[in-house]
Amino acid sequence: MENKKVLVVDDDEVFLDSTQAALETKGFKIIKALSAESAFEALSHNERPDLILLDINLPDKNGFEVLRTIRESANFSNIPVILITGDVTVQIDKAFAEGADDCVFKPIDMDKLVSDMNRLLQ
Repeated sequence: MENKKVLVVDDDEVFLDSTQAALETKGFKIIKALSAESAFEALSHNERPDLILLDINLPDKNGFEVLRTIRESANFSNIPVILITGDVTVQIDKAFAEGADDCVFKPIDMDKLVSDMNRLLQ
């Protein structure tokens, strides 16, 4: 999946940096956003990402709200979205009902994540 663009949205800078480092070694180009607002800014100003990794717990909006906005957007509705959370109480069925393509829990198994990403990017 060489040069596929991935928008990673998470309010944890350490997580963003480590995820960027891990995914770039696999050939992905990473766009980082620390909040819902910066994610929407990235979507409107950057090249369109091929996939979005979206944290559910963001400082300015709930990840489900961000996902809903993406799914309602004519420009971005068909971009695969993988929800990320460290909250094991999140209902996975809610994630899929809201339009997520997958949901992964922190700490993330990077090999599994890359495998899931490649599957969604087929």
